[in-house]
Amino acid sequence: MFNTLVSLMGSAIDSADIITFLELHGFKYPKKPFISNRSTETSYWIENKKLGIDLLLDAQPYLATYPLLQGDKKGIFIPRLVSARWYNNKSSTTFPDQVDFSATFEHLNASLGAPTLKSSEISPIWLNDDGSESFYRWRIPVDKQKNISWGPEFTDEQIVKDIVLGLDYRNPLFHLYNEMGYGTPEQFVKEQNFYKTSALMFLQWALDRKLIATTGPTSALDWAQSLNRGYITKEDFAAELPFINAYIKNLSGHDVLYNRDLALTFLQEPALRNNYLGEAATAVLDAIPLDQERYDIASALLDRRLKEYQEHKFAKSRKQVS
Repeated sequence: MFNTLVSLMGSAIDSADIITFLELHGFKYPKKPFISNRSTETSYWIENKKLGIDLLLDAQPYLATYPLLQGDKKGIFIPRLVSARWYNNKSSTTFPDQVDFSATFEHLNASLGAPTLKSSEISPIWLNDDGSESFYRWRIPVDKQKNISWGPEFTDEQIVKDIVLGLDYRNPLFHLYNEMGYGTPEQFVKEQNFYKTSALMFLQWALDRKLIATTGPTSALDWAQSLNRGYITKEDFAAELPFINAYIKNLSGHDVLYNRDLALTFLQEPALRNNYLGEAATAVLDAIPLDQERYDIASALLDRRLKEYQEHKFAKSRKQVS
């Protein structure tokens, strides 16, 4: 079954091979298999409790190899198989390198090498109270060209929690425009809103500090347009990724967050600052131009936050104040 699922990764839910696999192994074909751009969800699971396997279907894997698949109606997209997760081995699947749910940490290290991810590398909040790691994960490439990897997760309970096979996971740091909503680079350029302004300020700062992997444009807007996609991922950065993850995604374990920092930097009135996500504050923030004066203010903020992260990982940092 492992090799069969490798061959099916990235396939559309309505493909003959996927339908045959689901029927053969007792998975129920979903009643609503397609994704609408009006939905807040772009993915869903298909579960087979008898086999102990979950299949994840997603319309937008954020991989160039697997672009959006348009359905037969406007606003409808066809999800792909992006992951299979075994949470036991009732299916009697044979995994590579003699890995199974009875595997010890020592066996996994010997067979697969050192873990490719520890809980602390995501965020300190994933550490146990005693400072030990709460989990270790391995993701071993199966097919690099197709972006397919596999691997187990071993937890502090000294067990293999699950074994995952799937497309390499991408989690955008910035969404520039919604491709499922038919957003385009041209629309992005024309829009005037704080989210776009704050994203471009951050990207320009990263370009100026040589944190972005590029030999091309030096303008953040030109660089974002050259990507020809509506999102920025961690792979677009060449340096300071732990800081970028912690600051943009609020993964430091401390309450420090870029968009709030920048909003409170520009908002002057206490009432607006106390409700910086409210309608009145949003109207003020959306009117902020993307000019040198504002960029210099944002750069000073980012330089300070980067220094704080390098020195103490935000442990001594406070929310932005006036």
